[in-house]
This record gives sequence, C-alpha cells and structure tokens, in this order.
Amino acid sequence: MSLATVSTGALLVLISTVAWREGAGDAPGGAAAPAPKNVIQIQAKEIWTAGGQRVANGVLIVADGHVRSIGGERDIDPAQPLWKHDGILTAGLIACGTASGARGELQDDTRSVMEAAHAAYAFDAHSQDFARALAAGITAVSIQPGPENLVGGFACVVKTANGRVVSPESTLALSLSAATLGRSTTQGGFQFGASEEDGLARADGGPESSARTQRGTREPTSYAGALALLDKLFARNEGPFARAARGELPVTIEAWDRHEVLRAAQFAHAHKLNGAIRGAPLAGDPDVLAALKESKLGVIVGPYAADQTRPSLESVKRLAEAGVPVAFALDAPGHAPEELRLSAVRALAAGAPREAVWKALTEDAARLVGASESLGRLVPGQEADFVLWSGDPLDLQSRVVAVFVDGSRAWPAPSAR
Repeated sequence: MSLATVSTGALLVLISTVAWREGAGDAPGGAAAPAPKNVIQIQAKEIWTAGGQRVANGVLIVADGHVRSIGGERDIDPAQPLWKHDGILTAGLIACGTASGARGELQDDTRSVMEAAHAAYAFDAHSQDFARALAAGITAVSIQPGPENLVGGFACVVKTANGRVVSPESTLALSLSAATLGRSTTQGGFQFGASEEDGLARADGGPESSARTQRGTREPTSYAGALALLDKLFARNEGPFARAARGELPVTIEAWDRHEVLRAAQFAHAHKLNGAIRGAPLAGDPDVLAALKESKLGVIVGPYAADQTRPSLESVKRLAEAGVPVAFALDAPGHAPEELRLSAVRALAAGAPREAVWKALTEDAARLVGASESLGRLVPGQEADFVLWSGDPLDLQSRVVAVFVDGSRAWPAPSAR
C-alpha cells in the first residue's frame, strides 16, 4: 500500500498502537522482557540514516518512541502492520537560532549579563510557530536568547510536536555582535557592518564602521569592553562559565561582522570553548576560515534571503571543504519554517556538497546545539523523530507527507479527517 495514496482513515488503522510479539527477548534471570509498545514498521523506497548512509527499500522499526532497527524486507514481522511508503524517509529537520514561541521574551535591555536566564522558561509550547514548523518537516528547534545581551543565558532544544524540552541547558548564549554594545531601554544598539554592494547595514558582513551613532550607556559600550568583561567572567571559573571552560557546556557566540567573527573565534580558542558561531555570513574569507578552523567551532548560518550575496551563499561550501560543521538558523517567527529548507537549497546551488547540506539540517545541527545524543540521526536507540517525503528532501518540489515525533504521528494530526 502506498502512503501517498491511502486515505486518512486507512492511515489511522495502519499506524494504530500495536504490541510487539510476546517473548521477543528475555530479561536477565530468565524473566520475559516487557513487550515494547507503540511499535511501527515502515518500509520506504529509501531511508537516510546517518553519516551519508542510504538504505534502499529499507524498513524502519520503532518501539517505545525510539528507533529499534533499520534493515530490509527480511526484518519485517508479518504479525505486525506494515506501512509502505513510496518516497524517502529521513530524520526530522532541526532548526537552529530561532525564537519560536518566545518572541520578545529572550532579551533584557537592563542587564548585559544574564548567566542564569533560561530560554526554556520563556516560550509558549502551544504557539502556532511549532505547528507550522511540524508541517515543514522540522521536529526540533533550538530556542536561542537574543544577541542584545553579552551573556544571554541558556538556549534550549524543544520538540515541535509537544513542546517537550529535550535539553533545557543546551548551549550558553554569548554575543560579541554590535547589538550588545551600549544599549538602553529607549535607544537601540548601534550598528556595524556594511554591505559589500550598497553600503547599507545588513546581515551580510563587511568592513567595520567606527561611526558613532545614538546609543545608551549600558556596559559594555565597546568591543574591547565586551571582551574584557567576558574574560573576567570566565576567570571566575564559576557556574556556566566553568562548565563551558571544561568543555561540558557548548557555547553559541553571536558574531556577524568579519571583525566580530575573528574576535569570537580567537576568544573561543583562548578559552578552549566548543560550540558554534551564530552569524559569520562571510565565513569563506580566508582569514575568517582559518580562525574558525583553529577555534574548532561550527557555524550557524542563515536564513538566506533571495538577494543574499554570492560570497555569503558560498560560505557553506568553503566551511564544508575545511571540515567546519554547519547548521541553518530559522529566526522564526520572523521567517517561515519553509525557509529552513530553502536556505539549504540555496547553499546547495552555490556549490555546497549535498551531504554537508543535509547534515547541516539534521545531525550537525543537533551537534552544534548540544543535542546529538538524542536527535538528528536514525540509528538504534535514537529518539524516533522522522519525516516521510514524497521525494528528495533537497528538491523543493518534494513535499512532506507525514511527520513522526517520539514514534507517534504528529503531522497530519491523527484527528484530521
């Protein structure tokens, strides 16, 4: 039976909760192991698992919300319902750098250092942002504190189907962007960074401008002051700063202008931090690329606009060639969820390798937001978040057919008629 042609009623029957065969394994001491629940068998034309592996005519078996196995026809249990899909099955997409369900709640103009703040406390799990993300094949998002605070606190990773927080302290948010400098509650920060083309301030990097603009007096008021304050905080060797310095807590450092990125990479290298830079639109610059490689940080890019400059689009290619992991930001709700895949396709069109682009949407995204242990891949033991596509997900003509989160169908909703 083809998933693309079955009726909604048939879908409900095919994916109803089933129990695994009794005696499917023995616990220590001879006692029968508890039978897994919520078992699903799906045979797809192709399954994309992890690390570039593809399984033709593969069978995914899910039990208790986790991947049990990925094999072939010989692994099908005839006693259990089998769902056949004529397209491609992949891990769910992961959107980084977003404010989904939390717009206006992820910054504070009165303080520059908020190491105890948690984005997990600021989002609305019932926001329509998450329903829209599900329909686009996004099964998890990283909600990131804004760039207006030197230390924004903890980002979190959230499942889009149920608002479940996978990791409440996924990364520590730092900002070395102009947005954090000299803020006040009545005057915004001042902008650095001119476009290579028109001299207008934009998120594309460019020469640093020293022109004075209206700003408040909240510290730090300069890049030098920002670095000095961060050095002082890390020297305390307490709280999240100590965890980050020990490599236990990844950081996400906001940095856009070329000079900001160089400062961020050098700071991370000096303090032996791991994680990613959010921004770096011109990461293909040889000096920037060298600094990023030395720092061992990844880069979260995008979202890419229709008029994004060619050097910016080619950054993903240059980063991939240098072995620097990449992920794509969404910046919802200001950007539609479909733009995540669109950014990836634009990078692909600019020469980025297919495998690097796909990993940037899944396993590398999970790695850069501190959730690689549970998300981003289809391997035994991993949480069963996956998407059924009508065709190649890196082809914008392909559509989302169904989305599963924690082994249960999340989109279309089971109650849909």
